[in-house]
Amino acid sequence: MTAEPPTRGDTVTHGDNSPAIGFVGKLFLSVFLGDFVDFTDQAKRWSGWNWPPFLLVVSLGAYALIYAPDGPARQFLWVHLALGTAVALALVRLVLPARSTRAHGRVLMSAAAVICSFAGVVGMDHLADHGEIDVTGRTRISGGTVTDSTVTDGSRLRLVVDSPADRSRLRLTLTVRDADKAAQFCAPETRYSAQLPGNTSTRVDDVRSGQTIGFPLGGLQGAIDVEITLLTEEGCRMNVFVTDAVLHD
Repeated sequence: MTAEPPTRGDTVTHGDNSPAIGFVGKLFLSVFLGDFVDFTDQAKRWSGWNWPPFLLVVSLGAYALIYAPDGPARQFLWVHLALGTAVALALVRLVLPARSTRAHGRVLMSAAAVICSFAGVVGMDHLADHGEIDVTGRTRISGGTVTDSTVTDGSRLRLVVDSPADRSRLRLTLTVRDADKAAQFCAPETRYSAQLPGNTSTRVDDVRSGQTIGFPLGGLQGAIDVEITLLTEEGCRMNVFVTDAVLHD
């Protein structure tokens, strides 16, 4: 007796234990994209076929957030946006009734969620290697001519960043204030110069309080030092603070 040829769309297998390739392929897609093709009409809200892509998106997002590097919050905005979009899409896909929209729309929604979550992980990894590092809290200033932490005209200060030079440049902002605001008003006319020790090519002059300056680190190893010289009127006593210190490429 001759076997009838399979109709179009039937899965054909040979051998005692050969897998049904078509079924396995659809099953694989269902795991990562939610219910798919034959499973589409059978899946319901909160269906088990919808959970794997949701859990994948949540896992990738958690990984990215746990291993997020230090740095200014603004640089993580687009990464957080991608992760938030991924979770939102995956959650909507999870609770969406199977018959409320077309199959390809639900698949695209799941695929977009997975892609956004992978983009968030890749973005976070990029920031870990090349993003800005806020080292303000690891920066201190020492030196001066007055023992009560105030400085005067010509005072030489040493700014030290207790952090390895993991980036190629240092961005620095200092604030210079009057030590006794009731007795003097010297801050508007006060300036300072700064440079890396032994490297006059990095010297910047006539810097005002609150002005941002930058230094190329050029493969510097270990702690970062900056030499600062204060220029103010005779008799003025000033305080110098680190407002912002950031390593960046």
